[in-house]
Amino acid sequence: MGVPNIRLRIVIGAVLLITFALIGRIIYLSTIDPSNYLISEYGEYSVNRGNVYDKNGNLLAVSDLLKSVYVNPTEVTNKEYTAGILAKVLGIEKSAVYNKINNNKKFIWIKRLISPAQSQALATYNLKGVYQKNEYKRFYPNRTLASHILGFCNIDNRGVEGIEKSMDSYLLSEIGRDENDGKHNNGMNVRLTIDSNIQAVAEYCLKKGSERENPDIASLIFIDGKSGEIIAMANWPDFDPNNYSDYNQSVFRNASIFYQYEPGSVFKVFSIAPQIDQGYVDEETYFFCDGHYDFGGLRVKCTGRHGNINIAGVMKYSCNDGTLQATEQMPDQLLYNYLKAFGFGENSTILLPGEQPGLLRPVEKWTGRSKLSVPIGQEVSVNALQMVRALTVLTNDGIMIEPYIISQITDDDNNVIKEYGRREIRRVLQSGTSARVLNAMSETTMAGGTARRLKIEGINFYAKSGTAQIYNAAERKYSDTDVTSTLAVVFPTEKPRYIIYMVYHNPKGDIRWGGNICSQVLVQFITGIIGYTHINNEEEYTINSDEIKLDNEPERITTVPFEMPDFTGMSAGDVLNVMSRLNIKVKISGNGVVSKQSPAAGETVTRNTVIYLQLK
Repeated sequence: MGVPNIRLRIVIGAVLLITFALIGRIIYLSTIDPSNYLISEYGEYSVNRGNVYDKNGNLLAVSDLLKSVYVNPTEVTNKEYTAGILAKVLGIEKSAVYNKINNNKKFIWIKRLISPAQSQALATYNLKGVYQKNEYKRFYPNRTLASHILGFCNIDNRGVEGIEKSMDSYLLSEIGRDENDGKHNNGMNVRLTIDSNIQAVAEYCLKKGSERENPDIASLIFIDGKSGEIIAMANWPDFDPNNYSDYNQSVFRNASIFYQYEPGSVFKVFSIAPQIDQGYVDEETYFFCDGHYDFGGLRVKCTGRHGNINIAGVMKYSCNDGTLQATEQMPDQLLYNYLKAFGFGENSTILLPGEQPGLLRPVEKWTGRSKLSVPIGQEVSVNALQMVRALTVLTNDGIMIEPYIISQITDDDNNVIKEYGRREIRRVLQSGTSARVLNAMSETTMAGGTARRLKIEGINFYAKSGTAQIYNAAERKYSDTDVTSTLAVVFPTEKPRYIIYMVYHNPKGDIRWGGNICSQVLVQFITGIIGYTHINNEEEYTINSDEIKLDNEPERITTVPFEMPDFTGMSAGDVLNVMSRLNIKVKISGNGVVSKQSPAAGETVTRNTVIYLQLK
């Protein structure tokens, strides 16, 4: 017998041996009594998902212990009677129950997560073969509030969307659990950066605006541009996560991070900024707008004939002609590098599922028209959070800050397991350029500007609006009717800190200009939160002669050890800005400005020091 035949027989024998082993295992498993593996309600261990709170400790998501009903049909003596009782108590069809239990299986779910009243009523019958098992059900006490942020859980109490999905492992975590201590079968708790009161105002204003303008989708994001804290993230339409099965799945998507679109003219901020940064244009550079821009046989129409205008005029009137004249000198690759540095075409690190990166094609894939399209917000796609993230460059003197929506993860005893805070991504613009870009945006809200309706007494705004035609892929052209309307706002001008970005996707009202219809919503929103957030007037943000101490704000600290500054009167965002270059733990409690601190001013801080700040 040859060697090849011996090898073939060995291979065949091995395959047969494995096959017989698998068949034997299947036969063995089929003979096992499944009841031996049923989870008994006595002595069982079931993890209660941790709670989700807003920044002020208001409860947003919580679990409640309910009963679920199952049957062991082999133990049921009178299936007709049992089916009738179950149907009556649980509110389901008798025939459906009977069909389920009319077999010899050992485990059949009848109804899960029944009400306490149903559980008590069923227990009085003491039906043989009918059991109730403890299970947790997720509840959202504020119904639709922050629904796209929170997401929801399925019937097995696992996160499916939103924070419930992204933080599922923490919310169900058993870290530090004692197997013999039933009191500690709870998951971790998650505290968000959003303020539920401000979130409620944002959602109300966005809903009213959407009912008026009838868009397909709308989003509004409000962020502390210094720290990166997302204070509100509202989307319309919303849903009630308590009854998620009543909605189409498309409603569950968080439009602020999922929906990608061409931004249009609001993108000019990020096209003009590199020109200022590289010295191609300055405040004294003027362009003549004759209503269109021609290049290489191609023509781009402008919104009007604006005559001689500088970069402030370009922003004020959203001038296409002026924008393209300003950007024509910059090499394509350099412009692309800046836009990439602003974060376009990449995901953020937001701890929410479903974010889409948008599109920023590399220069080698640009067409002959790209140099005319990209600077005015065409041939690129973004999501709303990307725009907000890029705008943080303007509130941090050229450094981009990562927006975040989770502040802490804590255990059942409120011990901090993980903290999140201000994180610098990279420097995008030279120091001083951001202030010049913002100054160019200041005239947009003045008479004749595209956002002139954004007026609130005592608050001045930097703004840029956009009204972008939506590209119709089927017809291979831009629509004459469908648009995306946007408005980006940075305020107050005296000390730029807050960023609001709003977008309507395909509004259908008579007026669709972003500066008009978005201003109406934002005036209502900002007016509604002024007193609550203490955003009132210029005096709060300017240095008066009797408040010279503000001039002595600590510089950003870069080395350890160092002498503890006096943070009294500073906001948490400003403190974190000072400490942003250091790997030192800072614990903050309360709201407002720093009233107490530890260590005290003047004491030495080392790398192992934990800094405590009390806000009031």
